[in-house]
Amino acid sequence: MTVRPFRAEVPQPALDDLRGRLQRALWPDDLPAEYGVTNERVRALAEHWLEKFDWRAFEERLNAYPQFVTEIDGETIHFLHVRSSRADATPLVLTHGWPGSIVEYLDVIGPLTEPESADEPAFHLVIPSLPGFGFSGPTKAAGWGTHRTAAAWAELMSRLGYESYGAAGNDAGSMISPEIGRLAPEKVVGVHVTQLFSFPSGDPAELADLTEADQAALAHLQWFYENMFSFNTLHSQQPHTLAFALADSPLALLAWNAQLFGEHLDADFVLANVALYWLTGTGGSSIRFYFEDAHTTAHPEGPTTVPTGLAMFAGDFQSIRRFAERDHANIVSWNAYDTSSGSGGPRDAAGHYSAHEAPEILVADIRGFFAGLNSWPVLTAAHNALRAAVAGVTDGTLPTPCAEWTVNQVIHHAGGDQQGYAAFITGEEGPNFNPFAPSGSLEDALGFLEPTLAASAAAFATVSRTATEVPTPLPQGALPAPVAVGAAALDAAVHAWDIAVATGQESPLSEHLAESLLPVAKELAEPLRGFAYAPALEESEKDDAASRLLRYLGRDPQWTV
Repeated sequence: MTVRPFRAEVPQPALDDLRGRLQRALWPDDLPAEYGVTNERVRALAEHWLEKFDWRAFEERLNAYPQFVTEIDGETIHFLHVRSSRADATPLVLTHGWPGSIVEYLDVIGPLTEPESADEPAFHLVIPSLPGFGFSGPTKAAGWGTHRTAAAWAELMSRLGYESYGAAGNDAGSMISPEIGRLAPEKVVGVHVTQLFSFPSGDPAELADLTEADQAALAHLQWFYENMFSFNTLHSQQPHTLAFALADSPLALLAWNAQLFGEHLDADFVLANVALYWLTGTGGSSIRFYFEDAHTTAHPEGPTTVPTGLAMFAGDFQSIRRFAERDHANIVSWNAYDTSSGSGGPRDAAGHYSAHEAPEILVADIRGFFAGLNSWPVLTAAHNALRAAVAGVTDGTLPTPCAEWTVNQVIHHAGGDQQGYAAFITGEEGPNFNPFAPSGSLEDALGFLEPTLAASAAAFATVSRTATEVPTPLPQGALPAPVAVGAAALDAAVHAWDIAVATGQESPLSEHLAESLLPVAKELAEPLRGFAYAPALEESEKDDAASRLLRYLGRDPQWTV
């Protein structure tokens, strides 16, 4: 499916109509706060919306980032796609919730994509608007809840060429992100969330011996249920009844959404979110997310298994580890922060929008979580490409672009090379054959390949990103960590292409992977000409990144059997 560039450009008549509606708004009688959001709160926000909030300035801020739309499962999906300049950056999909939006994450884009220090991990960011929210709506079809959205995000990341990535989220994003990991555990390196929504199952044994902190968390949850849960009930039962008010009155939308924007939040942040809903007509379609989840028949069994990290904030939903570990079997990071000022009361939910309220803390936690996993995304992506190519082989005797070797010989060689990299790093035994005299008889290609890839990944997982001398089997000897990892990834990715084209499969060499590997190739290839790579071929003006990489390494992108 096509991915098309997008710019936010709301027509001026829509802004004029909004202003007129706010000026003509009818107000209810004033009542105390126990009855709901107060007139004072809504009036202050409405006046700010009329007199101070500048949609065009916000639009300009949004348009400073690359934005795109694509169709997934019948719906138009809008997303920001901000790539880091770092070749070792980890792709990361960030997911918001209700009544938030992509606005939540604007403050963390810079620090996550371009950290000040090379020692800190960097990320390629994909920030989609949920189906039915903002520029991803209104949705045309029913069924867009947690599970369908998770599947759409997995498709989106694959469509963008990311075969290895992380998932992070807040609010609904904290439900969607673990499900992406459940759907694509071979691709998702880790899941980072700000809430783990795990609740008592009803078994009295679960409540025995809870700590004071856990009991306080349960008490806060009970308070929220008794005092603030009406929005969830209405969304889950009759979202369309409310949609009439949200579609017709910006004041109604403001009041309804403001109930979950704490009073400590700055007005411009609140109004950027609310205005985005109003100007895209998604006040009603967004709340259907709750209805879809309440009525879904998709209830995955068993806990998630992808490495999971939690950064929770005082004032927000307090997760209880005992319940969370029942639902998520691989929690590797659990951190709690208190960024509240002490004012605002229980309705304020300080920290819920941590990417805006405490971006430095959230960014540090995300960095620490993914750095702790110590994976190398470019190597994982290359390994996955090689796995995919080998899985599609039905005839290992076919010729390949790789010298005089058959498909089985290329597989044998590729696995031996990965095992060789592992051996040089760990000092353990390398392949028991000469990788440059590979065998043409492999009875179980995947069975042979998998341990070699695992050994390579495990060896590089011990390597610091700042290491300057990582041993390699290359003529160059020891290399800086990113170059050594890139060399192993380059070997795996190019042989994945060899195998795929030889067996009539689509190329697994994605544009993003090729872009990451081309600088590595130009740094390493010259001493390897003649026995690993042929002389470079002349480039064509029509070449994409994959073709440029292949030609540089002496392979014809148009090669056929």
